[in-house]
Amino acid sequence: MVNGLLIAIIVIFAWIILLMILSPFIKKSKRISLLGPLLMIKAIKRRGILDRVAEKFPAIGFSRFSVALVLATGIFAIFFLFYGAYLSTTLTVRASTPLTYYLGIPGVNPIIPVTYGIPAFAISVVIHEVFHGIVARKHGLKVNSVGILFFVVPMGAFVEPDEEEITKSDPVVRRRIFGAGAGINIVLGIAMVLILSAVMMPAAQPIHQGVYIQGVSSDQPYQSLIHPGEELIAYGNYSGLALNNMFTNSNITPGKLVPMEVFNGTSVRTIQYPSGVNILSTLQDFPASQVGIKTGSIIYSINGSIVYNQNGMENTLDNITPGTTVHIVTVSYNESSQGFVKTVDNFNLTTVTKYSYYSQFDPTANKDVYKNQSFIGVTSSYLGLTGVSLSDIKPVIFLSSIFTDPWYGFLSSISLPLSGFSPVPHHLTQLFHTPFNAGLFWGTVNMLFWLYWVNILLGVTNALPLLILDGNQFFKDTFLIAGRRKSLSFLSKESVLNRIMGVLNIVVIFLLLWEIIVPRII
Repeated sequence: MVNGLLIAIIVIFAWIILLMILSPFIKKSKRISLLGPLLMIKAIKRRGILDRVAEKFPAIGFSRFSVALVLATGIFAIFFLFYGAYLSTTLTVRASTPLTYYLGIPGVNPIIPVTYGIPAFAISVVIHEVFHGIVARKHGLKVNSVGILFFVVPMGAFVEPDEEEITKSDPVVRRRIFGAGAGINIVLGIAMVLILSAVMMPAAQPIHQGVYIQGVSSDQPYQSLIHPGEELIAYGNYSGLALNNMFTNSNITPGKLVPMEVFNGTSVRTIQYPSGVNILSTLQDFPASQVGIKTGSIIYSINGSIVYNQNGMENTLDNITPGTTVHIVTVSYNESSQGFVKTVDNFNLTTVTKYSYYSQFDPTANKDVYKNQSFIGVTSSYLGLTGVSLSDIKPVIFLSSIFTDPWYGFLSSISLPLSGFSPVPHHLTQLFHTPFNAGLFWGTVNMLFWLYWVNILLGVTNALPLLILDGNQFFKDTFLIAGRRKSLSFLSKESVLNRIMGVLNIVVIFLLLWEIIVPRII
């Protein structure tokens, strides 16, 4: 990640230096101009395309709709920045977002793939700019040129309305023009959601209704028998959708070798796999590590209560008074020349409060009730596996969760690349039937998702009242229009308006910097 950032900085500086060297020649050209570090190649004769589109497209109606949409989005974006600033105070430098994630450059930002990111950005920027021009022409304003925008590589298109006419135009018209770009991006983002959820999702059917394995405990000898990217389709008497409940409510005796069926996308194999709650890690200076409980072992019982599943372990500890000395039995399997040998170990330890754990690692999630609940200092999972059922992951990949739970669905869709599910992993794609060539189907799904992701990104960011974005002029005109009311006439004063926009810009910049800096200093 650091190397990618360094390369990006070098390339950007080289680009800027090249433009500085060529700037005397660029200034003499009528077809090429500079906009900061951006190179604009203009096509004067192609302006007629906008007129032809504007004649047939209901641009005025759309621009009115865009005004309401962008206004709501801008308010939401500001709220989201405050929410993000709050969340950043709960992070430490260990968990803070890498700086490269703030750069919207495919390939440099590790979560934006070059294959899908570059075309998605190019298409989205082109449409964004074209709609500025369409609405301007529909309202009779002159467009001086259209063309291609370069920043090292082609970044999209631009439309250059006549600046003098834009400045003199009525704020109502001007606001429509500036809102049209972000408006069409948001509309396209919504369209991608509808296509993915209504068309693509029903076409992809799981071969088995199992659990997609994301992680396997590295400290148990059975890790070689099952791998991330495979699907757990049966374990003992549990299969299909019943596997969802097994991880928290299993009634299989811990430490017992149980038949497990695993699907790798092409074939099913059966292995013998030990049941029970597996210890993934022990926390330093907490009871389990102090008495030598090993990672990879299985918790058989606590004070005589057999631990069948994750819920059982948590409930048992919650009902033990902190500071109590408890007896814990663990089971582990060690590989030998004769196969896997079962070992039983006994430990006595004194519990601490769950409150002490949260105070150190997650203060914002701490609760007073945790002062009365015991904690032994381990992280664990049933079978030593982490995963998600295909029935749960499918609506997230195809974005239909946005309709069933809008807030969670939206957040999970935006963070899908961070969770490793976009582009959809090849191993995961093998677990589905598709109506046509799998490579083409999933390539289409990935492209539609990145068109959604980029369009929402452009729509939301351009709705922000920030000087370099469309949202600044949009909100300025919104205040000007509001100032036509007698009760709000003070908003029509330039000095008042400039102060309001200045404050909004400062707030937005502050919140953006807060999210980057605060997690690294607290």
